Amino acid sequence: MKSIQKMGGIGALVAAGTFVVGLAMFVTIFGDFVSAATPAAAVEFVSNNQAALYLWNITIHIVFGIVLVPLVLAIVDRLREAHSPLARVASVFGLIWSGVIISTGMITNIAYATVSNLQGTDPEMASTVWTTLDAVTNGLGGGNEVLGGVWVLGISIVALRERLFARWVNYLGVVMGVAGLVTVVPALEEVGAVFGLGLIVWFIAVGIALIKDRGRSAEQPASSRLETSGAS
Repeated sequence: MKSIQKMGGIGALVAAGTFVVGLAMFVTIFGDFVSAATPAAAVEFVSNNQAALYLWNITIHIVFGIVLVPLVLAIVDRLREAHSPLARVASVFGLIWSGVIISTGMITNIAYATVSNLQGTDPEMASTVWTTLDAVTNGLGGGNEVLGGVWVLGISIVALRERLFARWVNYLGVVMGVAGLVTVVPALEEVGAVFGLGLIVWFIAVGIALIKDRGRSAEQPASSRLETSGAS
C-alpha cells in the first residue's frame, strides 16, 4: 500500500517539523515562562502571551499527535511480513501516544484560557488552577516520554532485525527509545530533551525512506533468508 507509506513519510517529516518549531519557540520566546519561579509568574506570562502559547501548543501537541497516526500505520504496514507481535504491540503504544498527546494539547489550551480569565478577577485561584492543570498535562505528555519510548524502541528492534531502514537509523531509534523510557524516573526527566532532539533526526530519516520507498537495506532480512534456505 504505497499510499499509506507516502502518508506516513509525510507525517514523519511534519512530526520532525513540529519538534523543530516547538524547540525554536521554546528557546527564543518562552524563556521567562520556562524559568517562572512561581505559579503566579507563570499565570502572568500566559495571560500576556496567549496567542504565541496557543500556536506553540497546537504545533507540538495537536498537529504532532495527528500526523503520528499515519506514521505508526505506515511502519506497521511495512513490517507486516515480519509477523512480529512486538511490532504490533509497539504500534498500539504509538497510537495511544498519539491520543495522549492530542488530549494534552486540548487540556493545555483550556488551561491557558481558564487561568487567563481568572487572572483579572482572582489571581490566587488562577495560580491554584494553573498548578493543578500543569501537573495533569505534565503527567500526560510533558513530564515523561514513556509511551513514545516504548513505540520507538519496539519498532526499532524489529526494524533492526528485519533490515527495515538503514542500520544507523534503527540503532538511533533503539537509543532514543531507551532515552524515552528512562524519563519515567523524575530525576531523569531532563533526558526527554535528548529524546526530542534525537527523534528529529529519526523522523526525517524514516520519512524520507517511506516516501522514497527505500525501507529495506540492501542486506536481505533474516526472515527472508530463513524462508529461502527452507525452500532450497
